[in-house]
Amino acid sequence: MRNTLTLALIPLFLFVSSTGFADPIKDSLDKGVKFLAANQNPDGGYGPFGKESRVKNESDVGITAFIVYTMAIHPRNYQVVDGPFISKAVSYLLKHQQPDGGFYHPKDPVLKNYRTSVALMAMVKLNRVAYSEQIRRARAFIVSQQRSENTNYSKAEHLSFGSVGHSGSLRGDLSNAAFAAEAMREAGFSASEPFWKKLQTFVSRCQNNAEVDPLLKKTGIGTTKDWGFRYAPNDTRGPSESLDDGSIAYSSYGTMSYQGLKSLLYANIDKKDPRVKGAFKWISDNFSITENPGMSSPGNPKAGQQGLFYYYHTMAKTLSVYGEPVLVDSKGVKHTWAKELSEHLMKLQNGDGHWVNKSGRWWENLPTLDTAYAMISLSLCRGDLARQAASAGTTDK
Repeated sequence: MRNTLTLALIPLFLFVSSTGFADPIKDSLDKGVKFLAANQNPDGGYGPFGKESRVKNESDVGITAFIVYTMAIHPRNYQVVDGPFISKAVSYLLKHQQPDGGFYHPKDPVLKNYRTSVALMAMVKLNRVAYSEQIRRARAFIVSQQRSENTNYSKAEHLSFGSVGHSGSLRGDLSNAAFAAEAMREAGFSASEPFWKKLQTFVSRCQNNAEVDPLLKKTGIGTTKDWGFRYAPNDTRGPSESLDDGSIAYSSYGTMSYQGLKSLLYANIDKKDPRVKGAFKWISDNFSITENPGMSSPGNPKAGQQGLFYYYHTMAKTLSVYGEPVLVDSKGVKHTWAKELSEHLMKLQNGDGHWVNKSGRWWENLPTLDTAYAMISLSLCRGDLARQAASAGTTDK
């Protein structure tokens, strides 16, 4: 019996037109690449430039790294030989690897873990052999940024133990820790390294677990018991509330719940573990492509639009790693996440190929960054839909 594609996937991923095979996601990605290439800065990098940049007349290392990564995972697998839109960007990144192994501008070191993590992923996707020395140094830098015994942090005393944070704060956060975990896993960091066990401790303390971690309880921090994740053990970007016992509960929200689940998986936690099962249930129950769930509140109903493209990118990364193509929300509605997300993103794309969030929080008023987030999401959606189609073809033989 001949192979067939499930009807649900044909309009989304690949269909036969009068001119042959059409690939709407790839077409959307191609438009995005053209927009990014047209907005490359004179120094070869990307992001705000001139008076608007964090370092005057210098591109942003992190945004440049995101765009290089975006092009490297594009279906065309762009490399430095393909043109200045990527070769000059790679040169810009390499120029900004510092003696300590981190990728950042010395005049703007605040976000050096985030920037190094994304640059490390970009190097791995481009050519892990050619950039093996840069990769090795970047991995060592990220390990050096972890809060652990080596930096006088104690598991029993400090909530940030095992975390990786941005350099502007001595408190770790799940966003930076998740980027570090992703970069280290993609760069082939051994699962036996102590880094992962320590990271697991921090990530677990960011979860609204059914049980309260002893140190959290001692600190007066409670739990919503919904198994979602917050920004840090003692911080959230969504609402917080006082519980009857006098403790404070920090709400779960979409971006960090996806980052938390992905980080648990990268830290070698089995999918049968209650933390993983609980996190996936939260994500399934609260599935949304129109807002960052858990962010809005009666006092700020528009907060769900904050960090939306970062949320899309994190959703696609996490669900690709988890490997479940269909989620069932709290109302019993089934969602083929890659189909719904890719269709939604293609509708949001502007005519010249870019995406931008109307809410500017966390730099999401920058079209180049939002475009990179959206394109990473689409590339991952396309890959997931291809796997589904291949699986359907195998089972229909």
